[in-house]
Amino acid sequence: MSLLRWFTKNWANTTEPTHADLGPLERAVPVVVALRGIVDTIKTMPNWSVESLDVEAGTLHLTRRTGTIRYIDDVRLTASSIASGCRIQAESRSRVGLGDFGQNRRNILELWQAIRNGAIDG
Repeated sequence: MSLLRWFTKNWANTTEPTHADLGPLERAVPVVVALRGIVDTIKTMPNWSVESLDVEAGTLHLTRRTGTIRYIDDVRLTASSIASGCRIQAESRSRVGLGDFGQNRRNILELWQAIRNGAIDG
């Protein structure tokens, strides 16, 4: 990843090759269990909020407020059923600015770590 990306892109996701270390997350539970577990996990995380949940569509809209300047990033999750449970894709996007200094990538990685450490089995 080049530093140029930090100044020219204000988003990161798990569906396109935005970063080598970002990929979808798989859980060995149904979509509804995964999404509700993520909501419970988010409630324990500072600077994170749940904006909306649509279990039928398998979507979850979260926001994360950055520490110092307090910018808000939108994090959207899409969960789909797979044979072993569910696959969760994520996109984090800044609301302002041309670059994100890597914050959107860090948002997804922080969320993935919290989910792995939480009560969502898989």
